[in-house]
Amino acid sequence: MFVGGEFYTDERWQLEQPALDTSGMTFLNGGKACLIVIADDLRAQGIERVLLPAYLCPDIVSTLERCGMACEYYAVRPDFSIDRTELERQAGRHRAVYFINYFGFPHASSTQEVLLDLQRRGKLLIEDNAQAGFPEHGIGDFAFNSLRKLCAHDGGYLRTTHDVSAFIQRRQGAPNRRLPVIRAYRQSLAGYLLGGSGDYDELVRLYEFSEQYYSEDMAVAGDPQERELIERLDWAGIRQRRRENYDYLLDAISGIPQLSPVFPRLSAEAMPLGLPVYVSGVSRDWLWDELGKAGIGLTIHWQSIPKDARLNGNAAAVEMASRILTLVCDQRTSRKQMDHMAETIKYCLRNAGPA
Repeated sequence: MFVGGEFYTDERWQLEQPALDTSGMTFLNGGKACLIVIADDLRAQGIERVLLPAYLCPDIVSTLERCGMACEYYAVRPDFSIDRTELERQAGRHRAVYFINYFGFPHASSTQEVLLDLQRRGKLLIEDNAQAGFPEHGIGDFAFNSLRKLCAHDGGYLRTTHDVSAFIQRRQGAPNRRLPVIRAYRQSLAGYLLGGSGDYDELVRLYEFSEQYYSEDMAVAGDPQERELIERLDWAGIRQRRRENYDYLLDAISGIPQLSPVFPRLSAEAMPLGLPVYVSGVSRDWLWDELGKAGIGLTIHWQSIPKDARLNGNAAAVEMASRILTLVCDQRTSRKQMDHMAETIKYCLRNAGPA
């Protein structure tokens, strides 16, 4: 039985008509495209530095730097809350402040109030909902998401009151080599997993090329076909299924002392990306590898932090990145698959060596 891995072509959540209100949003190629447009807008205002959380995907930093932005960082605690005192202290030197709603969980109201106070004092807030989808409430001057993390489609929606049309037009001709490759991969993956057809080595090749192209290209424009499919997804049903799965999986792993959920309660506003846990008593990387051998494909957010010279100066971030593992509870995942994942984790831990 397989669990997790990349999203594959799946018609089960498609509706006949659009069910998503995207008024006030601009559809772009993905989260990276949204970052490019935001950076272009900031630079047009004479802003060339941004204050970011010390715990984040290194690709965010790479994209901003490639767009001419300098990056500085504020501390994030192991529970993924913001060190508000340090944030306020450092924000005085910046006009743009970036924050992430990690794993689809919004920050506490007290933290949001600190961010809103910075906004009232003239700071521009960049709200990263790449892991959160379409939250009902947002506070950022720029807010964006990344749909490839939540479904089998490429795209990202940018919400802002700024007129960003000139920045989109400026990059209109940028190539998008990834899209045809990732479409072929997703279609082939569905046949491989569900029908036993296809070639594993070819799947690996397609996936690696798609990630390479995503990293190298600076495509901004969103694809109309991807947009249509995204907007016909049952997002209300997807949110509900993810929330139900999160609660179910929390209970399924409750007796595993080596796993400590980062968010032990599901807040009313959250649409969880997955169920992040800290692994203790055994090597996280060993457990991740053993689960992969058993057909359980989990993600580490983000395993490259300890090796990234721009980010590994923060000891807390390195420690977090060395122990975290995200369990699967998205809309594809059945209770049988979650039970299998929990039992496989228990089996691996019973046979584990020292950390």
